[in-house]
Amino acid sequence: MNSKQLLGVLFGCSLLLSSLSLTAVAQVNPAKVPVPANRTNNSQSKTVVARIWQGKTPNAKAAEYYDYLLKAGITKIKSIPGNLGVQVFRRNVGEVTEFTVISYWRSRDAIRAFAGNDIEKVSPLPRDNEYLIEPEAKVKHFDVLLDERQNNL
Repeated sequence: MNSKQLLGVLFGCSLLLSSLSLTAVAQVNPAKVPVPANRTNNSQSKTVVARIWQGKTPNAKAAEYYDYLLKAGITKIKSIPGNLGVQVFRRNVGEVTEFTVISYWRSRDAIRAFAGNDIEKVSPLPRDNEYLIEPEAKVKHFDVLLDERQNNL
């Protein structure tokens, strides 16, 4: 292919691309994830929301706190309408054990139903002050853009 032919091909491609609208080229809405068939049809319910809370406890109290967290917190979270599941992460950093709880929700409205209008305000467990060092004041929320975990973890 000579340089004239190459220029012709490039010019033709540029004309083709310029004739397409931007929405035709990029029709991806990254804030939406696949919706199971049993979900309602409104757009807010189609965005899965991850609610992330973090707390720290002395290593000596970590096992006891984890048991308490499961019984008093995780069991309650899983029973709330609109909850899609929960994960608990734990790591030791020196003399401190850090916990991260990520719960998944159908919508921010589902979170408001149990947390109130200020969904970023932490809803502490009754005995958190016995265990936690510098309790968190805020919870973070993220729209889930991608979740490719395998179910058999």
